[in-house]
Amino acid sequence: MVQLPDDVIAQVERRLDVRLDRSSARTGAWATSAGHRTDRGTWVRVDSRPPSVIQPQSWVGAEAASVIPGVPKPAWFQSVTWADTSRERVWRAEEMELITDPVVAVTGTMLTAPPELSDTWWAELRAALAALAGFRTFRVSGRQELITRRVSQVLGGAVDTTITQWATSHGDLHWGNITAPRLFLLDWADWGLAPRGNDAACLWGSALAVPDTADRVHAEFRDDLNCRSGKIARLWVCSNILRMADQRADARDLAEPARAAADQLVKDLR
Repeated sequence: MVQLPDDVIAQVERRLDVRLDRSSARTGAWATSAGHRTDRGTWVRVDSRPPSVIQPQSWVGAEAASVIPGVPKPAWFQSVTWADTSRERVWRAEEMELITDPVVAVTGTMLTAPPELSDTWWAELRAALAALAGFRTFRVSGRQELITRRVSQVLGGAVDTTITQWATSHGDLHWGNITAPRLFLLDWADWGLAPRGNDAACLWGSALAVPDTADRVHAEFRDDLNCRSGKIARLWVCSNILRMADQRADARDLAEPARAAADQLVKDLR
């Protein structure tokens, strides 16, 4: 659990003119941010970085995503940023709509059991990702250089990973960033251009421990996932899982199916 210092909470409350409910504190899936309910029925997310590692794109992701139409996501209301020289940190607090529907994966990012998701939910997800993919942006979520380097590090130079089809992507669409029974896509720090099918590939990969759900993702998004760029996106996801398997238990549980899927994708892409 990320515990915010008392003086940081005081700064957030003063700058946003809210009161945080400390008993409602929640930590983000990657344990780098903290969120709280407020006294006006909204949600405040607080994050910090050393000044040297702040990435301007991700720092304002939720604010920038507020203009994307047709995608169910928390409404953004306001943000504040300030330097904390005593800690050598920069803090950012964002107030947004409170979403009460639970995330599908209540702990972490990976599925460990089959979720109960209606056909309507799946149809809404297809519509949301189609609307997002069609939104024009100069932001970049999945750089070609990063994709090539990551796949090569884990799997070697087995295939040409050049992406020829790009689309706007959430960029981090795991099962801890998506809600049900009402569909909302959360945490918009990393959105931007990525390989076609990237969001579906992320959901597919983080469901590999639950084959029925992984198969459902593939069936719902077969056109995107079966094109060459979609297959490279899946290979990238598998490479990331295999790379993390030594450090994280949830990724370790996916290592075997990710390796099998990667081997098949390499054969398909040759």
